Amino acid sequence: MTANDFKQIREKLGLTQEQLGSELNLTRQQIINIEKGKTPISKKYFDNISKLSKKFYIDKEKNTQTKDINKQEINFYSIPKLDISASAGGGNELIGLEEYETGEMLELSKAFFKTIPKNLKAIKVDGYSMVPMLLPDSWVVFEETHEYQGDGLYILNFDNQLMVKLLQLNPISKILDIISVNKDYKSYSIDLKDSQIELIIQGKVLRSII
Repeated sequence: MTANDFKQIREKLGLTQEQLGSELNLTRQQIINIEKGKTPISKKYFDNISKLSKKFYIDKEKNTQTKDINKQEINFYSIPKLDISASAGGGNELIGLEEYETGEMLELSKAFFKTIPKNLKAIKVDGYSMVPMLLPDSWVVFEETHEYQGDGLYILNFDNQLMVKLLQLNPISKILDIISVNKDYKSYSIDLKDSQIELIIQGKVLRSII
């Protein structure tokens, strides 16, 4: 190894003369003398800088991997999966969504969402009433909310049954249509002013994964 090689290695490592000296237990002046060819590069210095190069390479690789993981976390939402199905048929009895979180996560790119959502959850579809829009065992990702937020696909607790249905509201008559896409299944219309049937919106579906 020449003095110039020694200097190039230091520069590739991105270290100052003082920093390299600290790593090799040498003073800055000793590093300067080595780089100028005034001090011979002993086998000890050669071995130490070789080890140092490997160390920095490994640290760089770890840092790159960490950045990749962080980048993935930045670009993806981790969405809790629920251990219950939202029926596209007759419905399932509901206790409370928080009771069904499994600890498993569905990773979904943020590019799928137009706005920044809150309180995302993922639930599996069961039944055929929403075919062809949704198939059995499809996953839907919904933003947890108890408010009607315009016509669309919702997770709702209708008469104590958890369902996934299309909702359409007539703002004048206050008639809410609960729609099954598959015409072989029943749809409902309820008068929000007079209905005694319990209807609780659990969330609005933002994405489906068929």
